[in-house]
Amino acid sequence: MYNSKLVSSLLKKEHLYPQMEDTKNHGLHLSIKNNQLCLQGTPEDFIDLADLLVSLAISKEAQGQHWHIDELTLMDITSKIPELILVRK
Repeated sequence: MYNSKLVSSLLKKEHLYPQMEDTKNHGLHLSIKNNQLCLQGTPEDFIDLADLLVSLAISKEAQGQHWHIDELTLMDITSKIPELILVRK
């Protein structure tokens, strides 16, 4: 599936894209605590995730189209949950 990068492109065009943070642990970090899913990330990580979500939402692919987010893409290698799968209904 094509990643449109609509969110990041718009934010850069409007000069609203955040400055790159100099942090060691880039990438999304997922954990479960007290039956709550916690998703941590830098502003850049959340914008990258937004780009993927928008691409999935506007995809003309059939139902069941999905993205795997893992350590090879957007997941922090220290995340307690190593993979997130986004599936389009």
